[in-house]
Amino acid sequence: MTQQPPHDPFAHPPAPGAAKPGQPAPGHPAPGQPAPAGHAAPAGYAASPPVPRQPWGPREPWGPLAGWGTRVLASLVDGALQLIGGIPYVVGLVLFLVGVPKPGLHSTGSQLETAPTDTGNTGLMVVGGVLVVLGFLVSLGIQIWNRSIKQGRTGQSIGKKVMGIRLVDEHTGQPIGAGMAFVRELAHTLDGAVYIGYLWPLWDDKRQTFADKILNTVVVEVPRA
Repeated sequence: MTQQPPHDPFAHPPAPGAAKPGQPAPGHPAPGQPAPAGHAAPAGYAASPPVPRQPWGPREPWGPLAGWGTRVLASLVDGALQLIGGIPYVVGLVLFLVGVPKPGLHSTGSQLETAPTDTGNTGLMVVGGVLVVLGFLVSLGIQIWNRSIKQGRTGQSIGKKVMGIRLVDEHTGQPIGAGMAFVRELAHTLDGAVYIGYLWPLWDDKRQTFADKILNTVVVEVPRA
């Protein structure tokens, strides 16, 4: 049997709205409950859980998205780099054409027939053919090294590094690796259909090409030091 505390005839009654003994004061959450919005939780009370951030808000998670014009300029720089292989290719093509036998008109009685006027230059044709193949392999090798290996490992090809942009996975913000970068280059064939895929970043929310959407990649600006 519990004893009631003695009645104090001089005790003042509680003010209207005052908390009863054992209850939290008005405007304060009970222990273990989140604090109201706009109020800091007092000592001994749990803080309100943070509001989850949307994956794509006013500011992108891995930095501002690169502009379409910047990406085009980066591609032009990469294309100019591949012209190193185009030099032997063009020279070889010219030599091959010079060495090819030239056709001419040959008279046989009352008729004119087309026949080679010379046997051509086999040596020039061989050298030209070798240079054409060599130029093609050099150009292809530069593309694979620059846009697949280098870009896959670091996020930047030579052109992207010059323009200050970077290719990353849209979920992790990290480079996608050489293998996936090579697959992305193959996926660019879809972008080349009437060039609509290359123009898609102009109105896309994430500024992605079709290849970017397939590989879940985005191109972002590199923060300035």
